Amino acid sequence: MSFRNDNHESSPLDPILPRIERSALSGLLSTSSIFLSERNLLRLFRWETRKLERLLDDDESYDVFQVIKIPRVIGVSESNRSWSVLMVIDHLCLVIEDCRKAIVALSDGVEPRGEIDLSFYAPREDVGFDVLDRLETLTNCFCSDIQMALKRERGFSGSTQFSHPCFGSMNAKQWLAFATLHQAIHRRQVQKIIVMLGIA
Repeated sequence: MSFRNDNHESSPLDPILPRIERSALSGLLSTSSIFLSERNLLRLFRWETRKLERLLDDDESYDVFQVIKIPRVIGVSESNRSWSVLMVIDHLCLVIEDCRKAIVALSDGVEPRGEIDLSFYAPREDVGFDVLDRLETLTNCFCSDIQMALKRERGFSGSTQFSHPCFGSMNAKQWLAFATLHQAIHRRQVQKIIVMLGIA
């Protein structure tokens, strides 16, 4: 599997975070991958996903297509504050799928080819309602494949690693911790967008 995408035309994501924030997130990733088991990390991923689903189900009075600038969420750079709810979901779908591929490959001792191109994860403004079904499908596949890898007793903490542009080389367990943290960050982003839509 390769993460290189030479034909992608989306505007790039800007991953630049304040140095102290980036260090704190890196420390959180490291700590959670050391002190939490793979099963607990997967439980947290499911928990964050359920909270996100409840946000999407609770109220249909807001416009999921409306792009709105929100107060910055920790883990989201300054230039990526202006997204719609569906743009966040689109971004999550892209990241969840590639995290799943990376974790399964790394747990099998296979290092993914290429490098991560952040422009691939920039959400599209013309995203439609179908992205909500895609989120459900991809999160179910993610949880199912990680669970299967755990049952096969694959090496989540092995030496095989794959590099993230912001957090460096990570093994399968660290990528699982990243997927969980990423889900939490963007769930909070959706929550803030919904609140701001109610105020606007």
